[in-house]
Amino acid sequence: MKRMTLNVSGMTCARCAQRVQQALAAVPGVSSADVNFLTKRALLTLADPTPSTAALLAAVRQAGYTATLHPSPASHSSYRRFAYTIATGLLLAAGWAFHLDLLVLVATVLAAFPIFRLAIKALFARRLDADVLVAVAVVAAASIGEYVAAGEVAFIMLLGAQLEEYTADRARRSLGSLLTLVPPTARIRRGETETEIPIAEVRVGDLVVVRPGERIPVDGLVRTGEAAVNQAPVTGESMPVAKNPGDEVFVGTLAETGALVIEATRVGEDTTLARIATLVESAQQRNAPIQRTMDRLASWLVPVMLLLAATVFALTNDAHRAITVLIVTCPCALILASPTAVMAAIARAARAGVLIKGGEHLEAAARLHTIVFDKTGTLTHGQPEVTHTHSFCDEHTEAEMLQMAAVAEKLSAHPLAAAIRNKTGTIPDPTQFQSHHGRGVTAKHNGQQLVVGQPSLLTEQNVAVSDAHHAHVAEHHDAGHTTVLVAHDGKVCGTICIADTVRATAKQAIADLRTLGIEKVVLLTGDNRRVGLQIGNELGVDEVKAEVLPEQKAEHIESLKAGGRGVAMVGDGINDAPALAVADVGIAMGVTGTDVAHEAADIALMADDLEKIAFAVGLSRRAVQIIKQGLWFALVYNVVMITGAASGHLHMIGGAIAHQFSSIIVILNAMRLLRHQ
Repeated sequence: MKRMTLNVSGMTCARCAQRVQQALAAVPGVSSADVNFLTKRALLTLADPTPSTAALLAAVRQAGYTATLHPSPASHSSYRRFAYTIATGLLLAAGWAFHLDLLVLVATVLAAFPIFRLAIKALFARRLDADVLVAVAVVAAASIGEYVAAGEVAFIMLLGAQLEEYTADRARRSLGSLLTLVPPTARIRRGETETEIPIAEVRVGDLVVVRPGERIPVDGLVRTGEAAVNQAPVTGESMPVAKNPGDEVFVGTLAETGALVIEATRVGEDTTLARIATLVESAQQRNAPIQRTMDRLASWLVPVMLLLAATVFALTNDAHRAITVLIVTCPCALILASPTAVMAAIARAARAGVLIKGGEHLEAAARLHTIVFDKTGTLTHGQPEVTHTHSFCDEHTEAEMLQMAAVAEKLSAHPLAAAIRNKTGTIPDPTQFQSHHGRGVTAKHNGQQLVVGQPSLLTEQNVAVSDAHHAHVAEHHDAGHTTVLVAHDGKVCGTICIADTVRATAKQAIADLRTLGIEKVVLLTGDNRRVGLQIGNELGVDEVKAEVLPEQKAEHIESLKAGGRGVAMVGDGINDAPALAVADVGIAMGVTGTDVAHEAADIALMADDLEKIAFAVGLSRRAVQIIKQGLWFALVYNVVMITGAASGHLHMIGGAIAHQFSSIIVILNAMRLLRHQ
């Protein structure tokens, strides 16, 4: 399967997008087509043999629009359409005011021409759509001598489409473009000189100088300097992050304090921000399942409404009522309800560092009842840390005991050794060193014989380990800690407890999920049951499944799904890929750099912030709620308007105004998602 994006111009309302989508879907080789009126783009999935680009462009052209592979340069077409609409309105008003029938007729023809053009194309394509409804209404009004009313209806429809486009354009602009955060130039250091060059000329490996208050123009590694960097545009983190030599930085982030020299590792379209922007745009194209249902319903509405208008005329013998029914029944608001909400929700999530990869995942997240967490690297930091130290002798303080252990472990490659070294400052080299696989190390320093490891290693090295020492180790073992003994010159000096510590936000994140009504929280880990239960009890999860292999995690997810409840899997996106793919919603943690497009995840968190999960679930539920509000509003509004038109309480001109009003209300309601907290 191959994906292609087309930029479509000329669409002025939701029914235009539906028309383009139908035209593209009819091209042989197109598996699926999603056209979004708000983003002005068509996302195509192509099968083998893939259709030619010319065939796709021709299909759009046949539908009455223009498509290109690349975004068209800014043009004045929208201004020309607006000027055309206003000019016809002025002509119509002048003709009516001065009783110039010819001028009224000319204005009516000019106002109706764009509608007739689209209606004729629809009829040639053997398709009944909203333009056909309006065209029939205009012709019917003119045929009974209501030329001014016919012209006003056509004018209001044109003006309404312009207002709808303007409102949607405001919505697009309010979302903001992530790529506007990329500076247009970068300051490059070559030798002793610094040169400012266009961002497009920066290459991987270049040294980029960033001063305080400037945005970082590339993804890269800090080579020199220290700074507090605001990463909110990429990760959604609210507080600046300290960056030191060796740390990774991202394009579009702001160096609030301090200067940095950065080696560029990704530039242009390969940067994290560019990939995020691409994912967000692609996600906004993918409609929620509820929208596809509404699209099918809307396709049946036009012939039904034509029949309804004919029935009204047959029962009342009043052409005015029948024509007004035709005007108010256009399903624009119904078609707009879902894509506007999906676009706003995905954009709001992206601002918070949460990438939701389409409307279907948004809707699935709203139905979740069970959340499954991986342990290592998800609920915990994934790195062993020293949590406790205890001294058993009076000769050394705990700090000195820790320093002795760090010296002994300096040449060790074991993760526990790294945890001990990270708790101390400068560490001298031992004069002798030996690693005892899986049990600990022995070393010499300043004439002292050092032993760090399990009780069995100390016993082997002729160090007496008392019952009190064994009891202390067993106590911390039951608490989920790995405990090593530290000895020097034949006697135990103390113990060091090491554990993979729980993230500070983990407990609150689970509490937030329960507040949202999540019924079950499960901990799934490959670690031993003792450690899993200790962390599970600390966080208050409902169920702990321990000693589970990566390939078995997917089986556990399947068993939870068998209950018919929505299940999400939260993991690191690497070992958990099978489980992420099987879950109704796969959520990957800390996805940045080249990983932003992780295919196994439906939702990707740009930072290791567990509280963003509740944010994503809450936003998804709010989005689905607003979609339903828009759909119900559109349906009820149409029923009320049709009733008013059929009973004679709503005139043609009022019907045209009321019809356009409903679409704008639906769009504005969806934009409330941009302020979701």
